[in-house]
Amino acid sequence: MDVVAHRGASAYALEHTFAAYDLARAQEADVLELDVRRTADGELVLVHDPTLLRTAGDPRGVEGLTRAAIAALDAAMRPPSFEAFLERYAGESRLLIDLKDPTPGWEGRVVEAIERHELRGRAVVQSFDLRALRRLRRRAPWLTLSALFPRDAAPAEHLEVAAAFASGIGPWHGAVDGALVTAARARGLAIRPWTVDEPAEMERLLALGVDALITNAPDVAVAVVRGTPLPAAA
Repeated sequence: MDVVAHRGASAYALEHTFAAYDLARAQEADVLELDVRRTADGELVLVHDPTLLRTAGDPRGVEGLTRAAIAALDAAMRPPSFEAFLERYAGESRLLIDLKDPTPGWEGRVVEAIERHELRGRAVVQSFDLRALRRLRRRAPWLTLSALFPRDAAPAEHLEVAAAFASGIGPWHGAVDGALVTAARARGLAIRPWTVDEPAEMERLLALGVDALITNAPDVAVAVVRGTPLPAAA
């Protein structure tokens, strides 16, 4: 089972920073998860929210900012570029790349970057936008895709749709039960529940046989998966 570091070890360091990803690697996460958005002038950057308010105290929308405007932010809270992230981690980590509000104008550049950094077979692309995933399937049939489902969705109702273009699903962890795992398995779909930080819930999912734990606390998940003592703060 893979331990996926959600935006890095974001329980302990600011999400999407190299500090968070370096810590995730030190905590022996198997996969690094990242969110990708486009700036006004076309740069791809690592940001989850549509604005920088939560992470940098800046209410401006990411898609309205230029790379120069982002470069002017305080270095400690500045979203790194997708390319800078890949240059640092692509050679040594598997990746789970989440496309936020993707459009045909830029989503293909993610595929190009995966090829350029020789990440075939080591990167999974996921999104809540299933139309974008279908476009990517047509563009790059070799690409590994995972369909994300929001918390209020009933993922079991969408498995047939997902299986038509994806090889995995990402449901909210609370929606995962034995029936969903069985149904997904029957359709050849991997299950990567998001986002689980509580040891007891990790153990429940582990017993169900999911394929990954997406977590803000990789050290806790690694301990649960390996059956070793939990970190002192868990």
